[in-house]
Amino acid sequence: MKKSLHVYILVTVVLLFCSARIFSDSPRTIEKINSDWKFHKGDIEKGFHIVLDDTQWEPVDIPHTWNAQDPYDHRDVDDGLDITVSYYRGPSWYRKSIRFDNNDRSNRISLVFEGANKVAEVWMNETKVGTHIGGCSGFEFDITSYVRFGEENLIAVRVDNSYHYDIPPQSADYTMYGGIYRDVYVVKTASVYLGHSLISTPSVTHDAAKVKIEVPVTNKRGVEFRGDLEISLLNPVGTVIQETLKEVRISKGSPRDIRIEMNEIEKPQFWSPDTPHLYTVRIRLREKDEIIDEISERFGLRWFRFDPNDGFFLNGEYMRLKGVNRHQDRAGYGNAVPNHLHTEDMHFIKSMGANFVRLAHYQQDQAVLYACDSLGLLVWEEIPVVRSVGKEKFSQNAKNMLREMITQHSNHPCIIIWGLMNEVMRDQRDEELHWAVDLCRELNTIAKDLDPSRYTAQAQFKDRGTDVLTITDITGFNKYYGWYSDTFDKLGPYLDEQKELFPDKVFIISEYGAGSDRGYHVENPTAPDFTENWQLKLHQSYWKQITERRYIAGSAVWNMFDFGSWEKGGTIPHINQKGLMSFDRKPKDIFYFYQSLWTEDPMVYIVSHTWRKRYGTKGQTKDVEVFSNCDQVELYVNGASVGLKTSRPYLWDVNFSKGVNHIKAVGKKEDSIVEDEISISYFIMD
Repeated sequence: MKKSLHVYILVTVVLLFCSARIFSDSPRTIEKINSDWKFHKGDIEKGFHIVLDDTQWEPVDIPHTWNAQDPYDHRDVDDGLDITVSYYRGPSWYRKSIRFDNNDRSNRISLVFEGANKVAEVWMNETKVGTHIGGCSGFEFDITSYVRFGEENLIAVRVDNSYHYDIPPQSADYTMYGGIYRDVYVVKTASVYLGHSLISTPSVTHDAAKVKIEVPVTNKRGVEFRGDLEISLLNPVGTVIQETLKEVRISKGSPRDIRIEMNEIEKPQFWSPDTPHLYTVRIRLREKDEIIDEISERFGLRWFRFDPNDGFFLNGEYMRLKGVNRHQDRAGYGNAVPNHLHTEDMHFIKSMGANFVRLAHYQQDQAVLYACDSLGLLVWEEIPVVRSVGKEKFSQNAKNMLREMITQHSNHPCIIIWGLMNEVMRDQRDEELHWAVDLCRELNTIAKDLDPSRYTAQAQFKDRGTDVLTITDITGFNKYYGWYSDTFDKLGPYLDEQKELFPDKVFIISEYGAGSDRGYHVENPTAPDFTENWQLKLHQSYWKQITERRYIAGSAVWNMFDFGSWEKGGTIPHINQKGLMSFDRKPKDIFYFYQSLWTEDPMVYIVSHTWRKRYGTKGQTKDVEVFSNCDQVELYVNGASVGLKTSRPYLWDVNFSKGVNHIKAVGKKEDSIVEDEISISYFIMD
């Protein structure tokens, strides 16, 4: 990293609580204050006022959104389903009382928010302490000087998710939920304290790895601080393998960055999808013999590169990026998803065999990144510059969002790509195209300045303004042949054409997919009809075309999960149904298709568990397909074998009997045997 963290206002110690492991002898305390808030939907004059009657306000816990339900409301009208019903986008208020004891007087106290969409104004005891613009990054306010010790204190937060021309995103194909939708903390430290530290690994090989650490130390005392900085390096099993002690002198007021280079780590244990080994840096600030602050940061040792012809390499080995996109919302929760469900999402992705996740289209919860670190999922993370851009203020906000994202998440070994914009060439007017090009250049410069170790990328739907495609390291293509237009087989020729135009560019298929209604099936799909059958046909065709082209470094299915989009009007209003799993996290057939291709653990799945009624004439055969990664699969119908197959596709013509038919598939892979079975009711049509 080339720039100090403290140059970014409010970002110096943002999300420190997420990356810190606090030890019992450290004076630093971190208290989650998610419970016992009061909420008022809509604006109110002087909502921060301490004597305001809030007895009728709704009691809520954080994470919270006021849009968990209303984006999915709809009504029947004469000409069919009206999908133009909107949802509340505007200001709302949160309030909470909190007590600080007299023994907190010597501490620095801060309020830390993981996320509030999309403009948050914070008051403490009727005094405004700050405003944060941007709904996806964390932010912090020092409230020490506003606290009344020994009595109750009122925190008031006004959050506004209204459209704003100057704040990304201006518009997008996803629901703009409002609220304090991620965790909130009170952090107490000594008056001299550690900030969010940067860990870089400028050299990693099979033989040795170098580690550099940049530690911001801030002195809020009225005099110079003299002490020691103790750095310990722990291996993946928690054993200290290196320690160093550095004397520090910190002038009052301004923070100072302490830069330390550790000794080489010999024979490092690499971070990868198969072996996600994580090292730890423990940082202690000492004054004489007393520890006055302590944190720890996790990191991984790995190196990677992209080649325009040969794709992606991790730790010197070729690896095809097999991935999905992921939106953060979930049925019943909106975007106010608790950490354990964020983590569950990443486990779903890993269990399908993916090794790559594009976090679309915004910075996501720290819990997501920690799960990706632990599970070994490579990540493309991006800022919410989607569809269109604005002028100077929009540009400044976008650049601040990029700085916050990189600053807050740079230690995560899972991240390999910083995304700068998505489909800005789609809706931009011709006279505004140069705004997008100029902004892309500026964002690329910032990303490279802050973090030269990672690649930059953009994703585009159309080819307008092709000069923008040359700016970032990686070009992502969002392509939907066979869904919005044309036919499946248009993908390959399009990619080959782009390769001829830009032979030195790295390409990723950043989006592809088709919508489906889980459980909706037909025998012979012939159009984009929201059947699981059509979705499967598209993915089978695309995956074949992608894997035939080594120069495509990887791909990310759109989307892992169905997600909220108030503008969509498929078979489920206001839901984008292109997920491999439904909005409430039930797998569709396509989930198992990819699992059969991407996983090593033996699996077998009869297509389809949601298609239990079939119709036909007497004597007519029906296709039964099995997704499996086994060496051989045998199918049984009503106890009798109908054949053993040793290569894909595992497909049989089955003559069902009238009534209930019991279907069983048995797969064998080396010494392992796996089974799947379902019952299908067959109706004979006269």
